[in-house]
Amino acid sequence: MTRNSLTRPGTVGLVLLMAVVLVTSGCASQASRSAAAPDEGVTPTSQAEVVSFATAAPATRTPTSAPATPTPAPTPTPLGPTDTPVPRPATPIPTPTFPPRPENENPLTGLLVDDPAVLQRRPVHVRVGNDPGARPQVGLGDADLVYEEVVEWWVTRYTAVYLNQAPEMVAPIRSARLISTQLTQQYQAALVNSGGSDGVRWELSQLPIVNLDEYFWPQPYFYRENQGWQTRLAVNVLAAYQLMEVEEMSAAVRLRGFTFSDAPTAGEPAESIAIPYPKQTSPVDWRYDSASGRYLRWISDEPMLDFASNQQLSAANVVIYYAEHLPTDIVEDSNGATSIRIVVNGEGRAQVFRDGVVMEGLWRTDGTQTPEFVFPNGEPIPLKRGNSWIEVVPIDYEVLVQ
Repeated sequence: MTRNSLTRPGTVGLVLLMAVVLVTSGCASQASRSAAAPDEGVTPTSQAEVVSFATAAPATRTPTSAPATPTPAPTPTPLGPTDTPVPRPATPIPTPTFPPRPENENPLTGLLVDDPAVLQRRPVHVRVGNDPGARPQVGLGDADLVYEEVVEWWVTRYTAVYLNQAPEMVAPIRSARLISTQLTQQYQAALVNSGGSDGVRWELSQLPIVNLDEYFWPQPYFYRENQGWQTRLAVNVLAAYQLMEVEEMSAAVRLRGFTFSDAPTAGEPAESIAIPYPKQTSPVDWRYDSASGRYLRWISDEPMLDFASNQQLSAANVVIYYAEHLPTDIVEDSNGATSIRIVVNGEGRAQVFRDGVVMEGLWRTDGTQTPEFVFPNGEPIPLKRGNSWIEVVPIDYEVLVQ
């Protein structure tokens, strides 16, 4: 018996053993990859599914105050079973038209002002926090209108819009979000915010807007005395206007604004409005007060007060603005929460509340002007003269009206 005939069977066995190990290892690796990530090309079918996917495997990058190498924002995946990332109007959006109004009528409130010149300046959009530690806020009662939107699915945040008034204190100031890229352009406004994530700041930097980010323009900002970190940062809106004059960022702006009427409008009774914003932090109720003819605001079953006046916040009009909410991989905090791309340009469902009634209709805007609110036949829905709150909600929200 030769040496070769003695070693050949052992060699064959070794080769077979190695092959089994490699195949087994490959199968385990593939199983691990399949368990770690969902199938490519599968669109989540519910909002909860999207949220769990977004938070289960957050990106590892940590946002900084200023990105060294900005990268364009990724293409978002739609919420819900649709292949269309942006809602498309059933009919073309008409070219913006401007309703006739006196030169001293505020296009955002329908109220007359003493100095018509203030109506030609840029509105100022102030990002105001609404996390529980940020309350009570200062200056929301002075705003011509306030937008509210969901951020990171656990709390809401505000964009307070100032045109006629320029209060010397609005607080607490918070960071920008993706919705600011659209709202700021609709109003040709100046955006007031304290920073933002890398992705959001990159998108804002690519737009022809005035952004008075506190990180780069600290002049109109200040710290409130005897306040903690959650409530101390404030802005002087009057100082912001003065800064824009000095830095040649001012411009004569003509806003389409809204249509107003003094007479009550026919509609279905609506004494209360319950908006199912995140239950832990931000459930909102509006309750009609017939004595004042206004809706009073409640949050988490408590009256929502303005810190400066200690008065309950109220609105002449409440508008529910149903909009597509799309997930992104833009990381907003150290916990890996991701930003939401809320589409407020185009066309969608709207509910307009005034004088204790609700009117069903549409919102629509091409993104270059303030939205208009119309009945299904295209006729304008007239708002009541006074301030408005615009509640931006996902299209599948069930708002309880009683």
